[in-house]
Amino acid sequence: MSPMPISLNDYFMFLLFGGILTVVVVMIPVQINSKLSRLRRKRTRATCRICGYRFLRPENKSIFPCPHCGVNNKL
Repeated sequence: MSPMPISLNDYFMFLLFGGILTVVVVMIPVQINSKLSRLRRKRTRATCRICGYRFLRPENKSIFPCPHCGVNNKL
């Protein structure tokens, strides 16, 4: 069996579609992981509505003070 010869145009089409497929296969899991980690971070972190200080928020509390300026923040 001799290999089937492909034209230069077919080679570049395979190369193009292989690159596109590689980007899709890599980017979709990366985007899903990024979204999930952002959601996890949003549940555990808070930003003060007055001074903008970012801090870990206490669990099971709907109102919590900012450790930087002392203003009460809500969820």
